Amino acid sequence: MKIAYGTYGMPMVPLEEALQAIAEIGYDGVELAIGPRHNFMPEQLNSAKRRRLKEMLSELNLGVSSLFILKSVLTEDAEVHMGNLRLIRKVAKLARDLDLELDPVISMGVGGKSELWETQREPLVRLLKDYVKVASEEEFILAVEPHVHAAVDRTDRTIWLMNTIDSPRIRLLFDISHFYLAGEPIEETAYRLVPYTAHTHVKSARIHKKGFDFVLLGKGELDCTAYVKAMHKTGWEGFITIEVSVMVSSKKDYNPFAAASFSYATLDKAFKEAQIPRP
Repeated sequence: MKIAYGTYGMPMVPLEEALQAIAEIGYDGVELAIGPRHNFMPEQLNSAKRRRLKEMLSELNLGVSSLFILKSVLTEDAEVHMGNLRLIRKVAKLARDLDLELDPVISMGVGGKSELWETQREPLVRLLKDYVKVASEEEFILAVEPHVHAAVDRTDRTIWLMNTIDSPRIRLLFDISHFYLAGEPIEETAYRLVPYTAHTHVKSARIHKKGFDFVLLGKGELDCTAYVKAMHKTGWEGFITIEVSVMVSSKKDYNPFAAASFSYATLDKAFKEAQIPRP
């Protein structure tokens, strides 16, 4: 397994500066967050910028775990849905220009609300079938992310969705923190969901009387070593991608470089404690 860092945790940091820092810290890869807040949209990248980004990734020896679109699949607005499909085609073109591996992973959130699962699951399936068509034409894999309080927020719902869609083009962005908050055990959840997984996130959380807070990996309650052991035991060989929640990055005293360093040290330590080699 390898360790990647998501630029979602580096809002407003120039991409070249972010990539340089991520590589110097010791990460094996990067997840590129695509959204206006991160100044990284396909239309902002002309041919020269795309060539330079491709060169930088190669020079820094950074793999790309995913291109993470900061939008959700579920919407009742047909125009929004069509706009999302147009955007994902542009992102697929970007992946080709960066010369990413065959069938690169593009990821998005599922969206919706947990209490509306029964009414939203069929519309979600219909929307995802449109993504299957686009992903087949553009040759990428869409990894959708279950999320605490979203329509898909627990393992049984996730498996139902994956089995109902039943397409190799739609897989899972598996973030253990959301299932942890649903009270699901780490090892069992990993065992059940890794077979559907194309991409990962990991962060930590603290549960309190008023709900919960997402926190940096290593500053919350998630047993990082147990998680790494569980993922290794399932046979997962891809990236473990650290995500920093907006609950953390939006704070006034947030330091994106310190956060990336601390998170890396936490996950690297977990790998060593679990005696799991890195390539």
